[in-house]
Amino acid sequence: MAFAFDPFGPRNLYNAAAGEDNIGGLAAVWYTPASNFRSWPTLGELRITSLDLIEGAAWYQLLSTRGSLSYDQKPKALPRQGTVQTQKLAGAIPRHAAELAAGLEPLPAGEYVALYRDLNGQVQLVGTPAEPLELSYSYSAGTESRRNGYDWTLQGETPRVARPYLGSWLVSERGLELGELQGTGDGSVQLRTAGGQLLATVPAGKSIILKSGFKLGYEIV
Repeated sequence: MAFAFDPFGPRNLYNAAAGEDNIGGLAAVWYTPASNFRSWPTLGELRITSLDLIEGAAWYQLLSTRGSLSYDQKPKALPRQGTVQTQKLAGAIPRHAAELAAGLEPLPAGEYVALYRDLNGQVQLVGTPAEPLELSYSYSAGTESRRNGYDWTLQGETPRVARPYLGSWLVSERGLELGELQGTGDGSVQLRTAGGQLLATVPAGKSIILKSGFKLGYEIV
């Protein structure tokens, strides 16, 4: 007897990739202002395949020290309103620089939705336009035995768990000496010029050398 598939119904739980390498940690984190969303699929299946962003909206990467990125999600019981999910992304950006300090200064006043890709290639959205994340950071000049730099967190509470994302996202070139990058749910990144011309599609963790009038090396992280 055939049963209609219910995306919210009980099922056998397993992971088809359980026998593959399982690497902890995150490869990259991006953020965008919550105001960039025209709509958000609050109801429906957990997975999201596309995003409804305003024209010209882009994602911005928090390029952090390798191995410093982390994500934690924990349920929190409310007295009368059920349970929410606490969300926390964190990382570290090394050294002090005038441009970096200027870029970080206004961020705590904003509200954001974040996107991360883990080292297994899985992509998830954290936060929503209605329940956005807040960014905070601290700075330490370090000591002779401890390096200096910034520690940042993006955190908030959402009614649902993080949403697996299977679509693409456009990464701004602002603040980076790169062309625009377009990430995809399979872990690869499209390298484009500022005019949108596709130069190459590069798997996560790989490097590419582009030759034109100059020799430029791009590392996809």
